[in-house]
Amino acid sequence: MDASDRRNRVAAEAVEWWVLLQGDASRADREQYVDWLRESSTHVAEMLRVAQVHGALEQFQRWSGIPVDGSREADDSVVRLPTSERRVEQRKDTPERGPRRRAVAWSMAAMLLVATGLAAILLIQSRGQTIQTDRGERREVSLADGSVVQVDPETRLRVKYEERARRVFLERGRALFHVAKNTARPFLVEANNTTVRAVGTAFAVERQHESIVVTVAEGKVAVFPSHSLATPPPVTSSASGSADIRGKIAPGASMFSNSSVSSGHELPQRGVQSEPPPPATGAGPEIFLTANQQVTISESGSAEAVLVVDSSRALSWADGRLVLENRTVADAVREFNHYNRVQIVINDADLARRPISGVFNTADPESFVAFLSSVARVHITHRDGEAIAIDEAK
Repeated sequence: MDASDRRNRVAAEAVEWWVLLQGDASRADREQYVDWLRESSTHVAEMLRVAQVHGALEQFQRWSGIPVDGSREADDSVVRLPTSERRVEQRKDTPERGPRRRAVAWSMAAMLLVATGLAAILLIQSRGQTIQTDRGERREVSLADGSVVQVDPETRLRVKYEERARRVFLERGRALFHVAKNTARPFLVEANNTTVRAVGTAFAVERQHESIVVTVAEGKVAVFPSHSLATPPPVTSSASGSADIRGKIAPGASMFSNSSVSSGHELPQRGVQSEPPPPATGAGPEIFLTANQQVTISESGSAEAVLVVDSSRALSWADGRLVLENRTVADAVREFNHYNRVQIVINDADLARRPISGVFNTADPESFVAFLSSVARVHITHRDGEAIAIDEAK
């Protein structure tokens, strides 16, 4: 979903909230409205726009009689709305009251926004904020403290502000946190048996099936596994090495060789540094990570060796990019299905096992399917906009 689609969706949601709040909205409805407002400044801006349009329509003196068939003459074709004739006459006789009315309306709107903001802070502090995404849905949410979280599809997390800490409970999925600096209230992300502490930095936490992965893009974080290593974990290079995976393909070899398949898109550089980041230390139970470092905590709570990674590659999912290095086609399909409502189905077992490398747009499964059809003999079938089946060509 691009920026225009997101804006249109927010505009539609703002109208729905406006209509709901004009009636007998329940307490639960009002609390959900406050949560919605606090998610993004765009939501507040759209509500102000709806209020402005509503106010302008109220000032339209002929709003009480609108021809429904385009005729201005037939009186029986006019819809009479319940606007007082006295109010219309007052507007005609005292035009100078218009600016005063608008000023009062905007003052009331400003007071409402302030009250809503205060109520939102109190509600979030008392019961927390829940952020959840479905398959194919990515979100970027501005938190009340100024931090921003980029949420991957099929993710659920809770945010709770306490007097001395800002806490996030990652229940499933993965998220990238851009933390607003506040030394008095550290930012804590808890996932299963692992806690990550930051003051002001950018890092991601991912819940996999049996482990927690922490990757740092900027600054420094402390990781607290339930069973830390007795000695500081060594810093090692990424298991995939630093050479471009496409260099392993012999000239003239088949695209589906024993090495990998290249998409033809240039893979980003690994960003190997002449001076690597300082090694992680494990003083006490803490494991300290700096930019371009990553650690995996197993289900038992033990920390694996800290890896030096290129965070721009490791966190490419937050930018809507899928970076594949010697991954099977089946793995790639699972990733695309995670990011899209249109699901890809591979019915060719040999094709599913073949390795692939390249950079793809997560929101464009059609380009990935087109790439596969260009390097392998396959039959593509589109199923009612819900699935794309890939079969072996007969």
